[in-house]
Amino acid sequence: MVDDNYKFIYCNDELCRMLGRSRHEIIGQDFRQFLDEESRSLVADRYLRRQRGEEVPPRYEFNIVKKDGAKRRVEISSDVIKDAAGKTRTVAQLLDITERKKSEEINQEMMKNLRKALNGTINVIASVVEARDPFTSGHQRRVADLARTIATEMKLPHDSIEAIRSAAIIHDLGKIQVPADILNKPSKLNEMEFNFIKAHPQVGYEILKDIEFPWPVAQIIYQHHERWDGSGYPQGLSDDEILLEARILAVADVVEAMASHRPYRPPLGIEKALEELSQNRGRLYDSEVVDACLRVFKEKNYAFK
Repeated sequence: MVDDNYKFIYCNDELCRMLGRSRHEIIGQDFRQFLDEESRSLVADRYLRRQRGEEVPPRYEFNIVKKDGAKRRVEISSDVIKDAAGKTRTVAQLLDITERKKSEEINQEMMKNLRKALNGTINVIASVVEARDPFTSGHQRRVADLARTIATEMKLPHDSIEAIRSAAIIHDLGKIQVPADILNKPSKLNEMEFNFIKAHPQVGYEILKDIEFPWPVAQIIYQHHERWDGSGYPQGLSDDEILLEARILAVADVVEAMASHRPYRPPLGIEKALEELSQNRGRLYDSEVVDACLRVFKEKNYAFK
């Protein structure tokens, strides 16, 4: 308990333990002297604001300093009361969260390293796919960059953006089972050959489905050739049956494919690709995704790298 002049008028055994001091060393002392420099102004400001009856966060964190100079991270919850004499008192409860914060930092570092390793694996897979299909070298990376840009324009959460980028960069993984002469054929594919191509989303899904990604990467890849009206493949999904991430990937894939060279045709160009989106907005492609894609090109001047 603290008076209206920053000084302790009561403390329990737990606070003595946290500070490594006796009651005699705490009672009557200005609480600010037990805080580190970083925390002092924050705690003092919120103490005064609460004394004045202003709104402050009910819980927040700061550092205390023990007698031996060691710092501990604590969480405080407090309230202002009037004692029997009508004097203002601040009653506070501190919870030592030092070990919890250390565990959180270790977990964050582990997740950072895990994602770094995962990204390395994804990039290797992407390189393997593109090595088999030189005509589309860089296609997956360009699609990934555009898909990420569209998702950012749509203000999706960071995890969704990461899911889209990770799936996009390996979305054609299933093409490793397509014969090279079909991938590189300089003329129109016949029905049998096109069926080989149409199998690649499911093949990619089968390869990835048992890998424990932090995101639904396998499902996004499985659905990236589905269309809003149900005319896509391989499952014939429609509308919201298709993951939003897959709808974004589908639009980015179409734009990059039309804008780039293919063995059977020269590039059609960005304008033609954007015209395709506009004409089939709400039919083949999700309207919101199309609108975001058009904005990044026409208003944000996006260009493939």
